[in-house]
Amino acid sequence: MSSSSGWSQTGTPALHAVRDGKLRELMDRMDSLMHERFMTETQIDAERRKYARQIAETAHSLSANVDAIIASLPGLNLTADEQTAFRALAAKLRSEMGLLQQQAESNRIDQISDNLHEINTTCTSCHALFRKLGG
Repeated sequence: MSSSSGWSQTGTPALHAVRDGKLRELMDRMDSLMHERFMTETQIDAERRKYARQIAETAHSLSANVDAIIASLPGLNLTADEQTAFRALAAKLRSEMGLLQQQAESNRIDQISDNLHEINTTCTSCHALFRKLGG
């Protein structure tokens, strides 16, 4: 066998076939990536509705957990004024969760972000007032 074995011995037509196979593989990969990246409007809407349902279900669960938060009130040793504030924040949280659930169920995705900010503010306020940090 000669010292110049390998691809050079396959000839131009065979080399083209190898390159053609690699190009086809790369083009198939590119095609797959493009389909994954650029969904149709119908597919995008279906994904949005799916996520909206998940947000609504989570909001419902969180709202139900407000009762557990309120149930913890007797063990917190709060003054009457603090209990009033605690209940008010818990009621506000429940209301915000209900609104979030409605927004998600109505597929009003653009309004959810603002509501999540309000929910976070309510939680942060309550934690700042009533959570004992560091024991």
